[in-house]
Amino acid sequence: MQSLHVLTRIPTVDRGFIESRLQAINDRLVARDLPGLLALFSDDVVFELIGNWSIFPSARRARGKEAWARALTTIYTELQNLGSTAHDVVIDGDSVALRRTTRLRNYGTGRVGDVEIADFLRFRDGLIVEIIEIVDSLAIARLEEG
Repeated sequence: MQSLHVLTRIPTVDRGFIESRLQAINDRLVARDLPGLLALFSDDVVFELIGNWSIFPSARRARGKEAWARALTTIYTELQNLGSTAHDVVIDGDSVALRRTTRLRNYGTGRVGDVEIADFLRFRDGLIVEIIEIVDSLAIARLEEG
């Protein structure tokens, strides 16, 4: 058990602020507002999209806002984000774990389906400096079926 003294050393971040940032991410994804979305990330953001790379070509680890923009652009050309529902959000200091279901439409096939996603984010000075996203590759593959 941690003493109160130790717990006071945990970085404090306004939970309401983080929750508003998570909502802003969702809103900007649905609106396809790439500049607005990128404004929420630091210039040196580290990101990793985890999934089957043959199904989800953006699956990799990279650094920098420009690389993140390229990955998002690739995703935007294939999929339309129709919105997300957050099921679980855990906030501890500047770290966030989020489990959500996102409804996507594949532009090529027209198929619409729900995809389970887990996000792990870290904030610094109000910006996201790290994001790791685990995507259900099978659900993405089902959207690609003709």
